[in-house]
Amino acid sequence: MDAVTFLKEEMEMHDLKDRRWAAFLIADIFVIKAGKQLAKNDMKTGKRPFIGATESNNGVTNYVANTNASLDSNVLGVNFNGSVVETFYHPYECIFSGDVKRFRLKSVKGNRQVYLFLKTAIIQQKSKYAYGYKFNEQRMHKQSILLPITRSGEPDWQFMEDYVRQREKMLIDRCIAHIGNVEKTKKTTLLEKKEWKPFYFNDIFVSIQRGKRLKTADHRKGNTPYVSSSAMNNGVDNYISNEHGVRKFSSCLTVANSGSVGQAFYHKYTFVASDHVTQLKNPDFNQYIYLFLAPLVSRLSEKYSFNREINNRRINREILLLPVTADGKPDWNYMEQYAKMVIHQRITTYLKYIGKRR
Repeated sequence: MDAVTFLKEEMEMHDLKDRRWAAFLIADIFVIKAGKQLAKNDMKTGKRPFIGATESNNGVTNYVANTNASLDSNVLGVNFNGSVVETFYHPYECIFSGDVKRFRLKSVKGNRQVYLFLKTAIIQQKSKYAYGYKFNEQRMHKQSILLPITRSGEPDWQFMEDYVRQREKMLIDRCIAHIGNVEKTKKTTLLEKKEWKPFYFNDIFVSIQRGKRLKTADHRKGNTPYVSSSAMNNGVDNYISNEHGVRKFSSCLTVANSGSVGQAFYHKYTFVASDHVTQLKNPDFNQYIYLFLAPLVSRLSEKYSFNREINNRRINREILLLPVTADGKPDWNYMEQYAKMVIHQRITTYLKYIGKRR
């Protein structure tokens, strides 16, 4: 059996659509325990993750030396306040804010794969709740989640584990393939050792063009990413099929004009741009140069806010600090090599981490 056939059969074996599903009360699946409030003034700097009601950074909002009754590990942290219903898995020892509940499996000892599957099942309920309608413990006990089941009607823990392992393997294989395509660069000059000079945006980018307004009600379901001013998911907040009355871009950066103002992302794919983002493009740039530039562009967020948006006039007057060659020109080769080095390091670190956890 060749590798392609094997992978196809594995995917069919663990296809969500072919499973029987049933609803289970969260209270029947998990023991729910409270976090414990810890005032900022009482936090002592340390190495223990402190889990708050955020939607980013796996829920970690600080690192402290404190400990309290919420100390736990190998649990889900579920926000009932703040970013309501946002859920993260915490295999490590940490303490939890009073705005976060701890979910521990009752009947089985959950491993990473099972908890990651359950995390997604819980997040599916997110649309029901909001800052003004909190996911409090009473509602948690009454809330159901859909889970795949065995022939006897019990949660199919083995399928959940196998499904996540399969998806992890696919991601790892993609990482390995990607790192093989990124030539390992020699040690690159540190950023602080390079000379940097300012350049206007319109001297760096050949095309600076705003996206086009498309009302949510006019979105038609499809496969084309719709990029708006979100700070999450690379700016993608929907997938649509609209072809008329839209503005499409590809192989460029976008920077948010409003919302998460200044947030920049690289897009290798073709996408539809909302009027809340601006395309920044230079056809001579490759993905590594764009990836180097993205965090530099994102520093615009330090200057702008919800009440002071980035308009066309302002963005053309903005300045980027860039590393330069001996003759004072942008050192594109250095930027490319530096980005490749960082990507290589990050993927290598990730693969080592996953290898230890498998």
